[in-house]
Amino acid sequence: MTKQEVIKAIEGLSERELKAIIQTLNALSIMKENRYPFLGNFLGVTEEKSEQPDEFVCSMPISRQILNPYRIVYGGITATLADMAMGWMLEKRISDKDKFVTLEMNVRYHKAGTGKKLTATARVIHQAQDIWQMACHVHNDRGELIVTATGTFLQLRRNKD
Repeated sequence: MTKQEVIKAIEGLSERELKAIIQTLNALSIMKENRYPFLGNFLGVTEEKSEQPDEFVCSMPISRQILNPYRIVYGGITATLADMAMGWMLEKRISDKDKFVTLEMNVRYHKAGTGKKLTATARVIHQAQDIWQMACHVHNDRGELIVTATGTFLQLRRNKD
């Protein structure tokens, strides 16, 4: 699709569809500033202040774009938030140079994702060499438990050079 075709397609969008385009453009713009991946920026994931030094907290607003036909957050989006929280904690708190990839993740859904915001709290359960076991729980803005998740992550060590 050419730039002109994109502009023409945008002109024909509804207000709701236009909001999704604006959200996408904002995510691309923010990516240049914070160097966080597109999906995290698109979802509006932001780090929150943690009350506990051994926990990492992040949140995201609940918007229309992430609701399923039943008007609740898609389960995959909630799982993505938990995965991001666990991985982000490892990269931010454990190592500023190494990267981490998810090897395995188990997600348990307890309640429908509703409200205005979801908050994920991640912590390390165990670490053995380059394997990290993590846990995360996701609550809505009413304090209701939405998801508990565990994950196993591999630490990809980067040379200091």
